[in-house]
Amino acid sequence: MRIITLLSFLFICSVARSQQDTLPRFTVKKKNNIITISWLNYLKNTSQINIQRSKDSNRNFITIHSVPNPDARSYSYVDKTAKTDSGFYRVFILFEGANYIFTKPLRPVEDTIKLLPVTNNNLLTKNEKQKEIVPPPVSAPPKKAWEPSVYIFTGDDGNVVIQLPDAKTKKYAVRFSREEGRLLFTLPEIKETYLLLDKATFLKSGWYYFELRENGTVIERNKFLITRDN
Repeated sequence: MRIITLLSFLFICSVARSQQDTLPRFTVKKKNNIITISWLNYLKNTSQINIQRSKDSNRNFITIHSVPNPDARSYSYVDKTAKTDSGFYRVFILFEGANYIFTKPLRPVEDTIKLLPVTNNNLLTKNEKQKEIVPPPVSAPPKKAWEPSVYIFTGDDGNVVIQLPDAKTKKYAVRFSREEGRLLFTLPEIKETYLLLDKATFLKSGWYYFELRENGTVIERNKFLITRDN
């Protein structure tokens, strides 16, 4: 009986894994109006993985989640902010250095697989039950992943977007610098709610840092990636 239970457990695990695809392919399932994005990851040297969503499949993608541990072999994320018609999803994968890829956009598909619950508590020996209640060792929390700014970020075309909804009523200033800390230029006062900076302004590919100030007070320090292959 214990062998049958173990085989049932292994079958359920194999079915669950079959519902995930392997990066750069991924799976978007919809069940009871709940959308789950998942994948298996065997890529090497990944430093950042973001899930992005768009109303259409070509542009206007926004990042809705940054994976805390990009080295995790299996990952699933439930899009709690999704509406009934959530559009398309894609995954942004950044490798060590400045190389990155975008996956092919996917729409959610209905998940029709049903799994029967398997209980085997009544088959465990006394020693096995004691092992079950022993809590596993606590591992160190994963390092917090980089999250793109909602104010200053790289658009789909590779240009830098500055988006400040209340810029007309507040005084904003931005300082841009290279990764090593060298100051590039400053925008001392921004009054436009939407401003686009050509990526050629930043001369070469790589990470750029910024400091956003509101009325002289720093409200965000963050970075963005400039590439030449967009």
